[in-house]
Amino acid sequence: MNPILENKLKVLENANDYECWYLVKQPTAFDCLCYLVSFLDEYKNLESPETNLQDYVSKRIAEIKAEKPNVEISNNYRALRVAAFFGLITMTSAKYEQAIITDTFKEITLLCHGEYEKTDLYQDVIQRQIEKMFLSTEIDEEYKGVRQNYRLYPVMLLYKVLLEIGRSTGKYSISLAEYRYLVATTEKFEDFLDTLLLIKLLRDDPDSVKTFEEYRSKFDNRLNQALKQLNTLVFEKDSIAIAEEHLDEVAHKVYLFESNPNVFTANNYLGFLGSTKSLFELEEYEEEELTDLDKTTRISGGSNTLLYGVPGAGKSWTIQHEYCDKDSNVERLVFHPDYTYSDFVGQILPKVSQEQVTYEFTPGPFTYILKKAYTHPTEEYFLVIEEINRGNAPAIFGEVFQLLDRKDENSDEDDGFPIGTSEYGITNADIAREVYGNPNHKVRIPSNLSIIGTMNTSDQNVFTLDTAFQRRWDMRLIENTFDHVSESFRNQVILDTDVTWETFCTEINKIILEKNVRMTSSEDKRLGTYFVKLRDLVGSKKSVEAAQTEIEKAKIARDNARFPEKVLKYLWDDAFKFSREDIFEVGQYNSLEAVIKKFVTSSGNERFGVFKSSVYDSLLNPEDDQDVDDENNDEE
Repeated sequence: MNPILENKLKVLENANDYECWYLVKQPTAFDCLCYLVSFLDEYKNLESPETNLQDYVSKRIAEIKAEKPNVEISNNYRALRVAAFFGLITMTSAKYEQAIITDTFKEITLLCHGEYEKTDLYQDVIQRQIEKMFLSTEIDEEYKGVRQNYRLYPVMLLYKVLLEIGRSTGKYSISLAEYRYLVATTEKFEDFLDTLLLIKLLRDDPDSVKTFEEYRSKFDNRLNQALKQLNTLVFEKDSIAIAEEHLDEVAHKVYLFESNPNVFTANNYLGFLGSTKSLFELEEYEEEELTDLDKTTRISGGSNTLLYGVPGAGKSWTIQHEYCDKDSNVERLVFHPDYTYSDFVGQILPKVSQEQVTYEFTPGPFTYILKKAYTHPTEEYFLVIEEINRGNAPAIFGEVFQLLDRKDENSDEDDGFPIGTSEYGITNADIAREVYGNPNHKVRIPSNLSIIGTMNTSDQNVFTLDTAFQRRWDMRLIENTFDHVSESFRNQVILDTDVTWETFCTEINKIILEKNVRMTSSEDKRLGTYFVKLRDLVGSKKSVEAAQTEIEKAKIARDNARFPEKVLKYLWDDAFKFSREDIFEVGQYNSLEAVIKKFVTSSGNERFGVFKSSVYDSLLNPEDDQDVDDENNDEE
């Protein structure tokens, strides 16, 4: 066997199953698929479906068969997967019920008036759609896996190979073996010369065909079933040829394709596949004003909401319980002083592939979830930004800031976009190329994507959110209350004392509001109801004296120190930083170290001896509601 041919054989031997031109193993006949899409369209328009999609399809097939016995329709609704390859539907999720019916299918329906078995009425559309098929795109579940290297219009390559074979031999034909193992394993159009050489070598050594046939099951692609519907090709038992009457047509198409190959880079491929444009009108298609994937079916009501309140007031709890639970489509991030626009939106980064370095746009969390929301219009998505004012938010958002203006029911312009879509689009080639596949597409936040930010009011001096930024958000104050806190948490006593967390938090917050008049905004310094976790309150159930080893003693001490290290440290270093004498017994405990040591080494209610006697009494007798101001006046 020729070494070049032998090398090709080794490549096939080492390849994965179906590492070739591929079409899912379902019926490929256009009339069958069109009927299935029509049933899907009917099902989507039912107000209250009484059955699932499969049962509805089965019922409709029975009705069509009773009327037209000769019509063959697959009873497996999963054949709709092939309809997506042909551009009759656009998949937006794994659920067929959420697929979008394309303009191509609507065009076919108009041409044949719903009698899809009359394929002669729309044969030119069949031809157009199969020629537009591109390998490999996200329609193919393995486009980032087994078939990640396939980037070509297979029909154009097949045309090219058949033309060149015909020009050199006089017969515009190849065998099915040549198609299956040499042509259908070609990854790029530019590799056609290699493919032609392999065909010649295989013809020179016909005995080698049997060796190649050993891999038939591995390369049993179904794309040839689609190709049989092209009127430009003739399929015999063991060959594929150009139809003689279409030879000039095929030659002209290949000429156009090779004249300016860059034109045929489909940016918004899914939109193009479902459109009524042919492959040779792709440039014209991309110059048109591109609109949202599905203005009529997208979930509406997306918004920007900024939750603010004291630390631990329950902002994150509110997000999870009132906006999106843990099973929602959520992208969560935290702003901080070093967080940048590039981190948020994306940046150009080097990528090493086959020992070559290229530079590609790598999307950040904003662009990533924007793409997910755009391509899945019937699902709700959330971008959660914790601590939004701990980073320079206006700088991080950059020009994306403009997208925060959302359409509402009072918007003047009726452009067809749902309520909740960005009112104004921006130009950003990197985001547009990543999200829409077209760098010229105007970028908008879709109506099924909401942005939720959180902000601690005590941190307002970190980075100020200016009025222009804040007015684009629905501001919501999270009240610092125990109303939504579980009984077990609010009534949990602190370590071995008699004071519950609710009592401690409530009484200390009273003092912050009533006494700390030197604060610029004392209410922002209050303890939030979720300032601590349950384990901070429980501590260790053992005493240090009961410990058996030094290591166990140290662990018990650490467990009991969590509450003072978190709460007392905050009161000492932050809330009462400039007026510690208002709450602590500073004459006796004049350092944070002394305060924490006293709390940890004491037991029971004596732990609160670090506080002034008036504070100590208010914690143990909260019902007395002592007037600390009057007491202060008496002392003076």
